[in-house]
This record gives sequence, structure tokens and C-alpha cells, in this order.
Amino acid sequence: MSEPEADVPGRIEPPPEGRLARLAHNLEIGLLTLIFGAIVVIGLSQIGLRNLADSSLVWADAAMRAGVLWITMLAGVLAAGQARHIKIDALLHRLPEKVRPWIQRAMYLLTALVCVTLAAASVNLIQLEMSMNDLAFLNVPRWAVLIIIPIGFALMGWRFMRHALVLYPPGKGKR
Repeated sequence: MSEPEADVPGRIEPPPEGRLARLAHNLEIGLLTLIFGAIVVIGLSQIGLRNLADSSLVWADAAMRAGVLWITMLAGVLAAGQARHIKIDALLHRLPEKVRPWIQRAMYLLTALVCVTLAAASVNLIQLEMSMNDLAFLNVPRWAVLIIIPIGFALMGWRFMRHALVLYPPGKGKR
């Protein structure tokens, strides 16, 4: 499957260039694929066990919930990087062409600030969970499941900041 082109409508981030960027992109896609596959396998196992053996895996529901959290955050990071996140720009297209890049930049900066604030707040949650020593499922500590929250928000904040500062240089507008 070929990489999407940079000129696809709505996409402002070109396909990853450079070894590190490609590695990070492939890691994100690989993790999403792996976690989704695990959720499907666990879910099908649960269905089979319940219908055929009248039993179940005690930890399966909690593991699938953890997988959904990880998929949500990783997909959010990918969507933010490709500017395919949910956005409400009902007024943006009605503004003069010269003003749009500046408004878009301000919105990306504000969104980055919100993401960084959420990342910082979620670090407190992780610290609290670490002090409680609770388990999410099997022998997996709850903090290990929740660690994706500050990581995800920090990565989203970085990507929104990058969109604002790098991909929208003053006077050039959208790529």
C-alpha cells in the first residue's frame, strides 16, 4: 500500500520523511494494528468460551477496555498529525483569505495548549495510580494502561504546535 500524498485535501502533514519520522509513523500504525487484532481475538475468544464452554476469561473485558483506550489515544495522535482530527471551522471559510492562516495558527496553538495542559494533569493521575498499586487486569498495573493518556496528549500537543509554527509559516497560508 502506498503512502498518502501530501496534497490530499485536508492533509497538511506530508508523508513522514527521514528515518526517525518513518519509524515513529510505522510504530504508531503497528501498535494500532496489534492492539486492534488483540481486541478482536480476545473478543472472539470470549464469545466462543461463553457459547461453547459456558465460561469466560475473567480479565478479558478489562483488557479490551484498556485496548480501546490505547487505540483511541493512538488514533488521536495520528489524526492530529495528519490534520484529520475533529474540528469545527464553520466560520473559517467565511473569513478573508489573508486572515485564515493566522486564525488557523491561533487555533492550532490553542489546541496545543489544551493538549499540553491535559498531558500535565494526567501525569498527576499516573502518579496517583502508581501510589495505589492497583491492577488493571492479570498482573498489569493500572498506571501502565493509563500511561498512554499523558503520552498521547503530549504527542498531540507537539503535533498541533508543529502545525502552527512549522506548517503555517507567516504569509504562506496552507500548503
